[in-house]
Amino acid sequence: MVTFIKGLFPVVSRVTRVPAVRYQLNPLRALTLSIPRLSSGEVDSDLAHQLHEEIQFEESDKNEPPAFVKEFLDANIFQIEDKEGSDKVALRRSFGNEKVSVIFSISDINKIVEEEKGEVIPEEDEYVELKKPEDKSFPVRTTVMVEKEDKGSLVLNTIAQDGYFHIQGIRYFRKGEIDHHDIFRHDIGEQRQDLYMGPLFEELSQDLQATFTGFLEERGINAALATFLPDYIDYKEQKEYVRWLKDVNEFISE
Repeated sequence: MVTFIKGLFPVVSRVTRVPAVRYQLNPLRALTLSIPRLSSGEVDSDLAHQLHEEIQFEESDKNEPPAFVKEFLDANIFQIEDKEGSDKVALRRSFGNEKVSVIFSISDINKIVEEEKGEVIPEEDEYVELKKPEDKSFPVRTTVMVEKEDKGSLVLNTIAQDGYFHIQGIRYFRKGEIDHHDIFRHDIGEQRQDLYMGPLFEELSQDLQATFTGFLEERGINAALATFLPDYIDYKEQKEYVRWLKDVNEFISE
């Protein structure tokens, strides 16, 4: 504070500072007070109820496989290996001295959903009618493995769509270089990338391409199978979704 005294220089008086009182908080105590001690979360019962309702809505009253699966098994020579909880499905059969496997994943149905979400919808002034054929199926990436004892394996990477198998690439593995477990562990086309990948299928002559297609058809990898795969993926994905709902509901409810 500055005080003016007549005829003298201003006198500055000191202001005594009062030291601030510092309080130290126990961080452990503060954390303990911020988290309620409950036996379960407050929303657990609501979540369990909603999961139960979703199960009731999604679960089919039919415990048996759909008719198209029964028809496929009755009319075909493939056996279905479908492990509960697994993303991949295998169809297996014998053909002469060969073991033929057709392996595919249900994750392809999710890729279609992602692509549809990414579609750009035109504005009203730029509206263009978009038509999609109702009978158009989604593409299914499929690995065909033909094994011969002591001769190794021929692996064909294909895409099944609209009743047709489109061959993408063909690789040959000598005995011991690969087995069917490698097909399950790796994505299509990623098996043993340290080995020669083989030529691009489209670079082969037209006659050779057609003959390889006939090679598959003779082994039952034909239009009927290409039509079956998208339907089975849809059926399998629904089963796994309901199973996931039940597992999560059981976990939350405990």
